Amino acid sequence: MAIPRKTASLGAAALIAFGGVLSTAASCAGSSCVNSSCTITFTDGARTVEVLDITVRLIDVQGGQARISVGGVPATVSVNNTQQVGPFNVTAEKITPSEVKLKISR
Repeated sequence: MAIPRKTASLGAAALIAFGGVLSTAASCAGSSCVNSSCTITFTDGARTVEVLDITVRLIDVQGGQARISVGGVPATVSVNNTQQVGPFNVTAEKITPSEVKLKISR
């Protein structure tokens, strides 16, 4: 049985639109910056964000620690500890398997 062209076109358009929403919602990295300090939140599998003219990457999360890269410099951070990563100070405010929140400042 043939599907009318209009119905098939509408179905395909809905599938593409819904897929676009899913792919956009599947991962999110947000940031909020004031002066030379930014708070970054990685959720739902997001891995990269650009802040302060650098790339911050979340590599993985294991046992309450997050492996990150700040401007290409690798580091491992844990909650409520501040450490120097290249020219930046990085504090992990939250680390869970589904969310990592970092504060980065110069």
